[in-house]
Amino acid sequence: MSRIAGTFEALARNQEAAYIPYVCAGDPDKDFTVDLVSGLCSSGADLIELGLPFSDPVGDGPAIQEAMGRALSNGFEVKHIFDVIKRLRAKGLTQPIVVMSYFNPILRYDIGRFCEDAARAGADGILVVDLPLEESGELDGHARANGLDVIRLVAPTTSAQRMERILASASGFVYAVSASGVTGAKRAMPESAATLLRDLRARTKVPVILGFGISSPAHVEEAVRKGASGVVEGSALVDIYAGSLHDRQRAIDHAARHARTMKNATGTGADQNLSGDDGSHTKQA
Repeated sequence: MSRIAGTFEALARNQEAAYIPYVCAGDPDKDFTVDLVSGLCSSGADLIELGLPFSDPVGDGPAIQEAMGRALSNGFEVKHIFDVIKRLRAKGLTQPIVVMSYFNPILRYDIGRFCEDAARAGADGILVVDLPLEESGELDGHARANGLDVIRLVAPTTSAQRMERILASASGFVYAVSASGVTGAKRAMPESAATLLRDLRARTKVPVILGFGISSPAHVEEAVRKGASGVVEGSALVDIYAGSLHDRQRAIDHAARHARTMKNATGTGADQNLSGDDGSHTKQA
């Protein structure tokens, strides 16, 4: 069983959903990332989505674009994300880590080498936001050969036929995009999110995680009530710490307090089936 599958099984036993913060690696530097992730995990984060900075993040809104810009301007390179993961594991962090990336940096680094280095560092999964299913065969092969779950994205615009193909190769969890467009905090969950969650839960036992626009405990509660096994929060969290980067400890404390309130909201709707082990991997926790 993969570390990701084990985490979702444990959450289901405790009648909780997952809180998954997105952190841009290297924003503004590696040391801050390690301290921030450690603080988030100590405050209840169940998994970590660790973003690889990229110069053209077309799927992301202003907050994450600016975070990636800060990281890149301070010299962050692809190889540095593996150093961050190694340092987190050395500090005793046990939560699963999913590397989120655009495809170009992986391709330039070398697909096989990237997957090997990610697994060796201690990563558990990989999410490539701009790689179509039809073109992901090589990456999938290398990822699974190294025990990495391949996280798939499904959007409200995904057809039923295509959804079935995506779900057939998904592992770890499925990332449900709440609405079309780029990342960014939103005031209310769009109706498209509820429809998508309903469709996905009817088609797969793999945990379904809702992302894009999540920014408050109320969003978490609503997502879980409507069938999500958890949520990913990115832009809102980045905004919380980015405003205090002149005082790093204060920035981490602010983010950690927010994470605690988000995690506390994950028990709502816990009578639903929140697990979904697909049993497709044997990597040990």
